[in-house]
Amino acid sequence: MSEEGGRSCWKPDRPTSRGATAYHEAVSKAEYYIAALDELAGLIVPKVKNGDIVVDFGAGTGVSAIRLLERLKVNVELWLVDNSAAWLGKAYEVFSDNPNVKCFLLEKKNEAYSKLGDCVGRNIVNHVVSAHTVHLIPDIEDTFRGISEALKESGTFTFLSGNIPNEGPEGALLVDDTVKRVHDIALDIVRKYSKFAAYRKDIDARIKATEPQRKFVFPDPRPIGIYLKALKGAGFEYLGHHYKLIKVKYSDWLNFLRVRRLQAGILPEIGGNEPSQKEETDRDTLITLASNRLFDELRSKNPLADAEGFIISFLYVTAKKPKHSLAENRLGLNGKTALVTGASRGIGRAIAIELAKKGANVIVNYNRNEKEASEAVDGAKKYSRCISIKADVGNPNEVKAMFDTIKKEFGQLDILVNNAGIIMDKTLQNLARGEWDSVITTNLKGIYNVTKSALMSISGRLIMQLQKPE
Repeated sequence: MSEEGGRSCWKPDRPTSRGATAYHEAVSKAEYYIAALDELAGLIVPKVKNGDIVVDFGAGTGVSAIRLLERLKVNVELWLVDNSAAWLGKAYEVFSDNPNVKCFLLEKKNEAYSKLGDCVGRNIVNHVVSAHTVHLIPDIEDTFRGISEALKESGTFTFLSGNIPNEGPEGALLVDDTVKRVHDIALDIVRKYSKFAAYRKDIDARIKATEPQRKFVFPDPRPIGIYLKALKGAGFEYLGHHYKLIKVKYSDWLNFLRVRRLQAGILPEIGGNEPSQKEETDRDTLITLASNRLFDELRSKNPLADAEGFIISFLYVTAKKPKHSLAENRLGLNGKTALVTGASRGIGRAIAIELAKKGANVIVNYNRNEKEASEAVDGAKKYSRCISIKADVGNPNEVKAMFDTIKKEFGQLDILVNNAGIIMDKTLQNLARGEWDSVITTNLKGIYNVTKSALMSISGRLIMQLQKPE
């Protein structure tokens, strides 16, 4: 990593992977891929001004960036962002001599990747473009929110995908249509031909077991309404969308389907993620045979296909971050980070969820009930990023560990709500010394421990709220 204006630019620490190189070679000169990217460039280029910062989100191996730079007639900073170091390594290799192109890696934290605003900075980017990526993202609203955080007011977000259904003409396909059909034809070949008899054993069980792998590489298509709702939830102003029908040559599509890394998602039943040399060769042979059978089907049955190729429908969506947008100005808390102690239930949980509704990232602190803390996180995650941290606020060591985690996950703390507390509802006569000590440790020492740690990292407001525990 290197620092660029306070942001961590990424550099590879290993040679470019074979898979990234194979994908780059398969699509960089494919006519359909170029046509799809040129349509995207046509939407964004007129909006870009000299000196703007443009982010290619999900930049992959850099093919989309190549086409974008070829179309731009002004000087810009182009930032390539991806969550795969293997593929981003190829993009770095392509642009290593261009000082205006920088690479950024979305790092994985727990089970989620960092958001764009956390990676490159907030309110700093003029335009974000994304090609062939959004349909792969599970939590698109959270991802779109991160994109909004990175954009300046009036900044644009434009994306394309060939895997979002539409009511286009009969015969226009999605990427998923071809992949699923190739998978099914390949398995039919396995069942019928003796050359592949070795793979028949437990084939039905392996089909079921490897379905998550296939869905991970090639997720089921989601309707456009899902994406438009996510844009709205992230605070974007929707500008419009359109579909473009683009012809795909059979030879170009076969090159795409034969990329080794993709084959692990098309036909994982043969070899999985770590195939032997024979399995890898057989899988490639099966996918090649199945693809050619698919192409024969399309030639004879698809009304939009001909001797050379078929049609894929690509969707293009454009949105804008408005001035004083929902994503940036939900009471000024968007992008802020708040810690609520004792937030697994009661008033603490309600505060955590309300802060999330206003746009803040939230840490739900709890001491005992992990299930209730998880439920509180689920309630807050509908609106913003939220995690839970187990820590006894009366224990200075556990408090320190909690703040170490906060620093690692969020960088800094902006808001503190001291909500944790316990009560022993007894008369003094019936109150044991140990019970008294527990109340003092949690309700008084706990505030001291948490607040003192917060003062070393807090950048915004300090909220101290004491109330009767639930």
